[in-house]
Amino acid sequence: MTHAKAIFFGEHAVVYGYKGITIPLPQMNVEVTLEDTETIQQRDEILSFIADTCGIDKKTKINITSTIPVGRGLGSSAALSIAIARAKKLPNVREIANKCEKFIHGNPSGIDVNQVLSDTPLLFSKKEGASELDFDLNSYLLIIDTGVIGITKETLKHIADNYDKYEKYIAELGEITDLVIEPLKNKDIDLVGQYMYKAHDLLQKLGVSHASNDEVVEICKNNNAVGAKLTGGGAGGCCISLSKTKENALEIQNALKEKGYSSWIVTV
Repeated sequence: MTHAKAIFFGEHAVVYGYKGITIPLPQMNVEVTLEDTETIQQRDEILSFIADTCGIDKKTKINITSTIPVGRGLGSSAALSIAIARAKKLPNVREIANKCEKFIHGNPSGIDVNQVLSDTPLLFSKKEGASELDFDLNSYLLIIDTGVIGITKETLKHIADNYDKYEKYIAELGEITDLVIEPLKNKDIDLVGQYMYKAHDLLQKLGVSHASNDEVVEICKNNNAVGAKLTGGGAGGCCISLSKTKENALEIQNALKEKGYSSWIVTV
């Protein structure tokens, strides 16, 4: 079994060498079992690549049970690769997952694989790798599904093709990650929330936010969320919203439900 993840801060900036902060989502997971059959299995392009990379023959049925929404920036592809490699009992799980992520996303930062393999929040950069980031806000985080599948490969390409135009925004996102570490450790929830709203504004300027992301963030803000932003590649996918109390998280959840958005409450 392998769990999902959410990027708290630094999405897209990590691709260009800046730091990012991720959190595990053990409430969402994927489990895989392998079953020998006598028939050739039908697989899509991604599943075929993962199976081939794991050395799984075409007659082996890959049974997948998952509660991780696909295409929502929650690490579903990394979790699936790892779960399949673990079901095959392979020793080089991280290497396999990184190879599959490159096939699926083009130029991933590596942040998903690291967090999906870890049960604690991480501080990550391409240069320094991943290290545990010890914080507990004693707060509630809503994981909100916009219902729109975001293709990370496309948002990565969008920024790469326009990098000269967007470089300053990428740098500001990277700076936020550095600045938010102390507030996280000190449980300064209000300041963490301010940085969340600022990060979302920058992601809008990068052109990776979708109308659904913006509507969700606005609903959260109007219902007294401490902070809210998109998480992951963007162009839909998921948003996250921070609340000091479970009552406020439930209030926001109900307001989102009225607009057709489903969500999950986790602790952070």
